[in-house]
Amino acid sequence: MRKNLILPAILILLAIGSGVFYFMKGNPDEVGMDISDRQFSIQNTEEVGVISIERKDYPKVIFTKKGEGWEMNNGRMARPEATGYILNTMKKLTIKYIPNQLGSERIREAIRKEGIKVMIFDRSNELMKSFYIGPDLGDGTGTAFLMEGAQQPFVLFTRGFESSIRTRFVFDMNEYETKDIFREDPAGIQEVEIKYPFDKPSSFTLKKKLIGWDFFNPYTQTRLPSLNEKLIEPYLEGYKTIIAEYNDANNPNKEMILRQPVFCEIRVSRKDGSTRSATLYSLANIEFKQNKYSPKEVGPDNRFMVYTDKKEFFLIQHRVIGKLLLAYDSFAKR
Repeated sequence: MRKNLILPAILILLAIGSGVFYFMKGNPDEVGMDISDRQFSIQNTEEVGVISIERKDYPKVIFTKKGEGWEMNNGRMARPEATGYILNTMKKLTIKYIPNQLGSERIREAIRKEGIKVMIFDRSNELMKSFYIGPDLGDGTGTAFLMEGAQQPFVLFTRGFESSIRTRFVFDMNEYETKDIFREDPAGIQEVEIKYPFDKPSSFTLKKKLIGWDFFNPYTQTRLPSLNEKLIEPYLEGYKTIIAEYNDANNPNKEMILRQPVFCEIRVSRKDGSTRSATLYSLANIEFKQNKYSPKEVGPDNRFMVYTDKKEFFLIQHRVIGKLLLAYDSFAKR
């Protein structure tokens, strides 16, 4: 055999031998090769019960599955989109390439300085994954990952998403939190109380009776002589979904705003005995000194700061929450 044919022949034999070995013994996982350091994705995301995200100079964020939602370690509920985004990312993690030795050393150093540690547990509190997220590399669509306890980092991307993975794990606490002010089942509402401290005649209490509803002014106990009960069901439907424009927990003027005169107080009592309440401060009064404290004086362009019983602080438009801010005589028969 001529010498220039020896090398190609050897390569062909090695390729055939590798194929036979693979066919006889199975894939690398099945033949005993440890590839756990590169298995970052989680396909069975419905089994996830806890997600922990820890990064430098920021409080650890922990999401815990509670029924159909997720509770955060500050006691508030997380936005469904936030946890859904994380879980969808975990499902689509794919290796883009394995960095060389020099690149690996730089990634490990970057992770030591600014790495994000992510731990994921199932609903039985058994650890599913524990890894570190490093910097974005190249054009920003590849992100460095390192499995806890491993030495070899990998660069990953998510199928179908041309964006940084790291940025999906560095939101502030208030950006993860729900923006729900009210998300009620109308059939589960026992009582609604609306108080306008500077317009008491417009205030009202709507209370479920054995049959029908009781309706009265909470300050005077005065009852409407001609209550239009056909208006009650559509009104309660408004409590299904009231979502804030913005979670403003970090507003530097928060304490100042909370010392301002109250525009409205809303309290919802449920049939199970639990309650939900919110206090509204009109920005028309705070920013423009307009002294509009009646539901009849504000319009769709008005905005409110909302402070809830869970110490949440939201910004919302009147065009969203205005359907709840009715006056006492709005329920009278015409």
